[in-house]
Amino acid sequence: MKKLYSLVIVTVILGTLGLISVQADKARPKVVMVAAEFLYNSRETLPVFRDALRLKYPSVDWIVLMRPEDPKNQTIPGLEAISEADLVMLMMRRMTLPSDELNRFKTYLSQGRPLIGLRTASHAFENWKEFDNKVLGGNYQNHYDNQFRPVISLDGSGGTALLKGVKGWTSSGSLYKNSPLPAESQVLLRGTIDGKPSEPVAWTHSFGMSRVFYTSLGHPNDFKEPSFTVLLENAILWALGDKAPKSDRISIPQGIKRVDVEEFDRLRLTTKAVILDVRTPEEFAAGHLPGAINIDVNEADFEEKVKRLNPDQPYLVHCAAGGRSARACTKMGRLNFKTLVDLAPGFNGWKAAGKPVEK
Repeated sequence: MKKLYSLVIVTVILGTLGLISVQADKARPKVVMVAAEFLYNSRETLPVFRDALRLKYPSVDWIVLMRPEDPKNQTIPGLEAISEADLVMLMMRRMTLPSDELNRFKTYLSQGRPLIGLRTASHAFENWKEFDNKVLGGNYQNHYDNQFRPVISLDGSGGTALLKGVKGWTSSGSLYKNSPLPAESQVLLRGTIDGKPSEPVAWTHSFGMSRVFYTSLGHPNDFKEPSFTVLLENAILWALGDKAPKSDRISIPQGIKRVDVEEFDRLRLTTKAVILDVRTPEEFAAGHLPGAINIDVNEADFEEKVKRLNPDQPYLVHCAAGGRSARACTKMGRLNFKTLVDLAPGFNGWKAAGKPVEK
């Protein structure tokens, strides 16, 4: 009898632990990204963006669903995942979804859950044309010629939390025509091309109880622009509200550390380290890591210039192939810079690994 009683107790405890485990798993926020267009390479850009977010927010389940490569295929495999999603990010273009798949989106929104729309989401559904105006709070009317590159600037009336860390840049994508927006839409960013009035390119809206963020940006080169990825990260945290995770930022041990490309990229994404490129200005102009600053280690005034930097800040240092950066770290170490990370294969290795580069 005692053995039976003990077995019952153990079973109850294990069952309880299992229940806790299941509940803990269900408590993890789930963000579902849908890549369902063929003009802007979302099947490539969204997974890369997802992987960067995984490093910073490991407590979130990040899922990417992709439309099959066949343009005639009007379905999205795995779409049932949005029934348990806490946030859906949509980059879709002119699909006529089967009614059951379309209804998944409608049900999701009817439950007051948040949505982020990117670029072609304004004309995502051929069998739900009012989605742009009613859900996204937009007014898509085609776009200006591709030859024009819009200058992106912050709108003075926008929300400060969503624009934290965002600066203006020039986008490679055509400027969408969206004016005028519904009165309820709150503009965050505007795009301008020569000779034309500015157009809203990012805003917030409400659909019922659902928080909605939309941006007409989303060209592949936008994903290489730090301000754009910061904007999307801010939008995700804003949309998740109380379920927004804390960034899993890490600290770097003091000293000089030499690392490979993957470790360098992880530290770039998960710390507040300064990226220091010690190549020539010409090399830097031809292509560099996003957000990097340039001080040529071979210049006579290198030490004078780095003395103007904060020695208590961590630095991610690189050159072309690893030789100059090693010398730069040695010099900076003598100047009492506490934390220096040297990219062993340099910019050449970074580029060969397919990591982001900007000009």
